[in-house]
Amino acid sequence: MMTGMMTGMRAALPWLTGLVLLVAGCSAASGPSSAIGSPPPRPTPAAPSATGVTGTANTVPGTVSAFEQQLRARLQTPALPSFAIPTDLLNSAQERDISQRLRLTPGLYEGIAVLGARCGAKGAEQGIDSGRAAVGKAGSYKKGNVSVTVKANGTGVYNAPGVHVAVLDNGSGVYQRGDQRLSIEPDGAGTLSDGVRRLTVRSDGSGSYTDSTSRFWVGPDGAGGYRDQDIRISVSASGAVDGNGSAEQRAVIARLIAAGLPRFPSVPTIRRIKASGPVCGTVIRLDANALFAFGSADLRPDARTLVDRVARLLTVLRPKTVQVNGYTDHIGTAAANLDLSARRATAVRDELVGKGVPSGSLTLRGRGESDPIARETTSAGADLPSARQLNRRVEIVLPT
Repeated sequence: MMTGMMTGMRAALPWLTGLVLLVAGCSAASGPSSAIGSPPPRPTPAAPSATGVTGTANTVPGTVSAFEQQLRARLQTPALPSFAIPTDLLNSAQERDISQRLRLTPGLYEGIAVLGARCGAKGAEQGIDSGRAAVGKAGSYKKGNVSVTVKANGTGVYNAPGVHVAVLDNGSGVYQRGDQRLSIEPDGAGTLSDGVRRLTVRSDGSGSYTDSTSRFWVGPDGAGGYRDQDIRISVSASGAVDGNGSAEQRAVIARLIAAGLPRFPSVPTIRRIKASGPVCGTVIRLDANALFAFGSADLRPDARTLVDRVARLLTVLRPKTVQVNGYTDHIGTAAANLDLSARRATAVRDELVGKGVPSGSLTLRGRGESDPIARETTSAGADLPSARQLNRRVEIVLPT
């Protein structure tokens, strides 16, 4: 039961209360060995296979070949991980206990985060950072080996053991954990390296991807090429294609070179959320992008590991009531988003029940595009894909 864990006075946080660092994307977390489950896999581009991306080409009209799918996966530009309130600076013993049991790195939203739940008319309903305006206020905080610094212009630095994240000016930033380092420039240029692969993208779409078995490159003049253990394909600045690949593979390389490498998503500025209303529970937030394909309510096979961690937690804590809320971004109609969010909440609820969580303790609600975490467009109307990604989520609400 949760009774002992929930009791006691809530400690008042310093200026950091309500701080949410909104940086798009997710990756895996690490944490105490006593916690429940293992960290989820990093949803970054797949590591190269032993045979590159040669494969058998799928030439069915209207489909994308296996060769192109695998190559596009390698060229995908990841984003910096997101942030929630640092997990060792949370308000309640319940939140701190849940964070430790789930093996969360303090402060990082890497597919999963724990934060306070704000009360509504029916009790604990949603994360305290939902639907709140930003407050530009500088400050810093240090507790143990975790430190956070925030400036009034929305930049800041987060440091924890083995992790360094910097939110810089104009959509740029840096993330470093072990061998993995991601650097994003204001113009969409950036680099990713992790000891296995290296991806470099310039603002004009030129750059290169390299791993132990393959290389793809685009020159500033539009020339480029691809090679792996079996294939050598080159494209001149005029568009002439040469090499030993099949006609389909040569066409794929020419098309991808002409399009240029995708730019890195910009890094949103830090928002400090103005606290309002009482906190009356805990939210376990799951990144819908890690759980589902775009527009789908079918759990990805690798996402079940993430939900299983939460299920094991709930079977230990055995809360009397648990609310599962689904959210979407604002792309599409309100009605379609409401339906999608409800189906995603249902999928998570069903997976939890299948893992042993009592069905009678679980209720669900599709909230559609309501209560966003981040504004999805700039003041000038430009789209912010990284903010949309943050708004796509499933929240598991546990009352105090």
